[in-house]
Amino acid sequence: MFDIYFSPSRAFGRLKEKPNWLVPLVIVLVFNMLFVFISSQYIDWGKQRQAALERMRERNVPQEQIDKATEGMDKFYSSPTMRYGMPVVSALFIGVVALLFLAVIYNVSLPLFGGASDFKRTWAIVCNASLIAVPSAIVRGVLVLLKGSAEVTTSLLVVAPNLKQPFLKGLLAQLDIFDFWKFMLIAIGLKVVFGLKGSKSYTLVFAVWVVVMLLLALLGMGAGGR
Repeated sequence: MFDIYFSPSRAFGRLKEKPNWLVPLVIVLVFNMLFVFISSQYIDWGKQRQAALERMRERNVPQEQIDKATEGMDKFYSSPTMRYGMPVVSALFIGVVALLFLAVIYNVSLPLFGGASDFKRTWAIVCNASLIAVPSAIVRGVLVLLKGSAEVTTSLLVVAPNLKQPFLKGLLAQLDIFDFWKFMLIAIGLKVVFGLKGSKSYTLVFAVWVVVMLLLALLGMGAGGR
């Protein structure tokens, strides 16, 4: 497994004959959920509640609806199962969906770049490349513990922590060093396993990454405006 970090071409070379994905997938999901569980211990729920109320008031939501929403938030925050369990379950669901999305997009796009579609191998590449979740969770987990706050980042947002513009803030938040590492590994994997020529695998992978970043930044902008 450690070859994925230090000798990725060798690691992906083995996937040609035996596209293993289950163990990497389990490891990725476990570390993602572990990080979410740790960080959820340091979320400022009072701040989250106040921000939600301010957004509703900005939208001129009727006071009756605000009261109902406040009651629901208070019940959520007072329940350890909801406060800590729900984020972990969400991390599991979102993690699987995100990996499936990438695998499907790359697999469908492969013929356009000179490769042959093979979902099992594409899925194995994405799952193995996503093992970057291990060092990512460790680094971010340590930052959470040192800072005593869930508000940590390994993205370019670190250079502009007080940025207010929703779209730019969302975009910088997506430019994460560990995401870059992961997508580099996916590009290497597609090149090795499917024999894509030249820079085709990098073009495919980073084009998808750019589109995903823009979509997430736009969604973040919409969320910030609600």
